[in-house]
Amino acid sequence: MAYNTMTRYAGGNTGLASYSGGGNNGLSNFSGNFVNTLSATNMWEQGRALLASTAMENVGALSAMEGYLCQVAPSGAHRYKLIADAYAVAAARVISDW
Repeated sequence: MAYNTMTRYAGGNTGLASYSGGGNNGLSNFSGNFVNTLSATNMWEQGRALLASTAMENVGALSAMEGYLCQVAPSGAHRYKLIADAYAVAAARVISDW
């Protein structure tokens, strides 16, 4: 079976292997596993969206703080930017690897 998004989210089990090809029992197993796979996929995506939302809020807060600190202590402007950018890049990497 080809590797696809559904197998990734379901840990490699799309439920296709449980379809025996005969009777309602195989079809019931298939549909039950398919629903479980969709539920796991939905939970996976909701977790990723929550992580992205939190990261965006944090990046916004860091950017606002960076702007404020650049006015209060302009000599540290380069450092503030490095810190905010480092957080943003690391958060983006974590989200894309999720």
